[in-house]
Amino acid sequence: MLSADRMVTGPGGQVVPDGAVLCDGGVIVAAGPRAEVEAQAGTDTPRLDFPGATLLPGLIDAHVHLALDAGPDPVAGLRAAGDAALYAGMADRPDGCSPRA
Repeated sequence: MLSADRMVTGPGGQVVPDGAVLCDGGVIVAAGPRAEVEAQAGTDTPRLDFPGATLLPGLIDAHVHLALDAGPDPVAGLRAAGDAALYAGMADRPDGCSPRA
């Protein structure tokens, strides 16, 4: 569960003070006031609080370069990779909801 001082929802930009988002398997299952979302979260659900921050549930990063790795010189890695390694790396890159190391 993620929580912050405020959450902005929908295209109308409604601001929810003390908002929270609950995800399950990379899917948002609840978003709203922290007390309401907290009631839906299990006791073993990890909780991350971001004081002073704003949550934007559902915002999608539509500008992703799956062919680039996270190495010190991703362009060199791209140039050095053969097609098979490149495709395998692209398939293995985490999606927008997955935690990153």
